[in-house]
Amino acid sequence: MIEYKNHEFFISSPLEIRMLKIEMTFRDGDGDIGLNQEDTLPPFDKASPFYHNLWIELYSLKMGNIEDTFNFNARIQNITPKGQVKSLEGEIQYEIPVDGLADGDSIRIGMQLVDRALNVSVKALSPDIRIQFPQ
Repeated sequence: MIEYKNHEFFISSPLEIRMLKIEMTFRDGDGDIGLNQEDTLPPFDKASPFYHNLWIELYSLKMGNIEDTFNFNARIQNITPKGQVKSLEGEIQYEIPVDGLADGDSIRIGMQLVDRALNVSVKALSPDIRIQFPQ
């Protein structure tokens, strides 16, 4: 399970790229979250959708309707705990560039997490977010 928690807009240094940091919480009963660096054979090869295990979609909104969708998928490293109790819960922070969007534009973020058994979480959605960068 994955859920939206919070977000923050910031300008990265030294290139001054406009960025969005998304905070998500997750829970996994089996604890099989994340991939090892050598996990590149099927089903985790680059041609597979499971090469990435964090699926992020940024939806550009116009009058509350989705106008464009941008994918910012990532690979989360293996965080399976040692020992017999494998249940995991925690927080993921992920940063994406949003240079092409202007202050006042609205977006929504879709998030899904995939475990090593290829179980895909239900898509979590952020509320509508109005872009506002610090001055």
